[in-house]
Amino acid sequence: MTYQSKTIANIITDINSHYFLPGIQREFVWDKEQMIQLFDSVIRGYPIGSFLFWNTRGKFAEKQIKYEFVQHYITEGVYPDEFDDVRYRNAKVRDEFSTDLPNRLTLVLDGQQRLTTFYIGLKGSLTDRGYRKLRKKPESWTRKKLYINLLSDPSHITEDDRKLKYLLEFKPPDPSHSASEYWYPVGDILDVQSADERYALVDEIQDELEAAGVSPGAINRSYIEQNLNELWRSIHERDTINYYELDSKYNNNVLDIFIRANEGGTQLGKEEMLLSMATAKWSEGADPIDARKKITTLVDRLNGYDAQAGFDFDIGFILRNLLTASELSSKYDIQNFSDSNLQQMKDVFQDPEFEEALFDTLDLVDTYGLDGHAVSSTVSLIPIVYFFYNHDNIRLGWDAKDGRQTRTKLFYWLCSTLLKGVYHSAPYTLINSIRNDIREAPDGTFPLEELHSSLLSNGKSLTFIEEEVRDMVQKLNYGNKRVEVFLSLLYFPEPASQHETFEVDHIFPRSELSQENLIDNYGMEFARASRYDSLSDNILNLQFLTPKENSEKSDQSYKEWLNTRHESQIERHYIPRDDELYEITEFEQFLKEREDLIVDRLLQMSDEIEKQFGTEEGVTASSEAATD
Repeated sequence: MTYQSKTIANIITDINSHYFLPGIQREFVWDKEQMIQLFDSVIRGYPIGSFLFWNTRGKFAEKQIKYEFVQHYITEGVYPDEFDDVRYRNAKVRDEFSTDLPNRLTLVLDGQQRLTTFYIGLKGSLTDRGYRKLRKKPESWTRKKLYINLLSDPSHITEDDRKLKYLLEFKPPDPSHSASEYWYPVGDILDVQSADERYALVDEIQDELEAAGVSPGAINRSYIEQNLNELWRSIHERDTINYYELDSKYNNNVLDIFIRANEGGTQLGKEEMLLSMATAKWSEGADPIDARKKITTLVDRLNGYDAQAGFDFDIGFILRNLLTASELSSKYDIQNFSDSNLQQMKDVFQDPEFEEALFDTLDLVDTYGLDGHAVSSTVSLIPIVYFFYNHDNIRLGWDAKDGRQTRTKLFYWLCSTLLKGVYHSAPYTLINSIRNDIREAPDGTFPLEELHSSLLSNGKSLTFIEEEVRDMVQKLNYGNKRVEVFLSLLYFPEPASQHETFEVDHIFPRSELSQENLIDNYGMEFARASRYDSLSDNILNLQFLTPKENSEKSDQSYKEWLNTRHESQIERHYIPRDDELYEITEFEQFLKEREDLIVDRLLQMSDEIEKQFGTEEGVTASSEAATD
């Protein structure tokens, strides 16, 4: 093992021509702040840790699974089809099509995040999505490059937590300049080779600022020179890349070395270790496959199943499901990742029914009207995936008794476990117990009763107590991830049907409850109006309506809208019967009385379900009784 040094400029030119990533490496995971802090450290001359490179040659090099570094990075895996030159994941090097690869290749075992950051910042771009913008709309995204403000004071340290000396930002092309800001593309420094070129560049910058209307006296030429010189030295002069090289004698120990080397920096998670080990193991034998490529592709397909649903699955979700479906412990324990267990996981992964179970689960969740925002814990889906994988003859049609029963049980299980947060502590110990119940159930039957018993033995429950429900309604507000789940249980079992879709509606329109409206049009004192305004998004002011009902209601006052409805709407939405409470001035009392009705409903449902557990009809009988 040898130790050497290089400048960033020297190594960056060989990225994706001489330097590649081995298949056991993880994806690029750094965010913008980490990238900016790395560049700030480098320009300041701070050490950034050593790198570990693995030299491979000839046929051995050709046989290795290799990936390219990401150059034009996009921050999410689901994006517009038109964006064909950006990458969220590393592209695989296909030797059969890469005739220009050198005989000797260097694979980066430790340092991928740092080298990728240099590659993006100096020769690439970063594309990110605007807040809550649609993933598949090109206008939702902005491509940016890394810039440094050459007019920032190089002796000043920012007062925020980052403590930056150099002001660096990812910005859209051609940012505007002023007397205090000149945003220079960091990558352009690669083309500046000499001191004379640097001096000439300072003159060009001064001319450009003057052309932009900045007076010569307002331009701090000294700042420009200091910032530009330090940037140039960090890229061209300092041997920042200090690295160890492994030769062929370490070939058989590379996986172990990789895992140990990556214990520092941004921690290599256990799921990433498992993926690395699977990639190494699955590539062996008569039927080799690239675990990293196959699994990350499946993750992207799941996230792209419905781009607007907002699911954000990761490799951990696939690996947890693989462990569960392979009848292995779903708890990550590196010592349990034996060759035989990895082979067992490979066999399950290649079983078409495994992938079908994943997409059947998404199909089911979609028919429930829940999305990635509502399903806040993807762990909650693992038992359902396992149910689909382990059972044949699953019927989910609402029009048949057994299909309605299964749909209802799955729905109640998913909503109640999400709402009660049963997976927040020791989730994978619980999954092992849940798996046993599902496996032993009659074919096509979801064993809700047995699962409830397993939860009770783990100190958890599928039913509710009064204090718990009252605490929820005080905390849940419009926009909270659990609002749709709570309403789904409140209107149970209607949302379980694939024939019904619902939207969240404000009973008293927010426009009526605005502080300004209450003061101006109702003469309400400030404190009370402010309180009403703050309560407008509380779940006690929310209901489920069909899209048609919601469109008809729009911003009508609740009293006006209710006059157009059948009186059954009052009971269906758990509305107090005192019509004096439908006046906007009685809003707070309306919420108090509706809270009691909602609490009574959920407690009644819990009592009925408790009584039905263990009977043939199960939760379906309870739901039918609740809606009669």
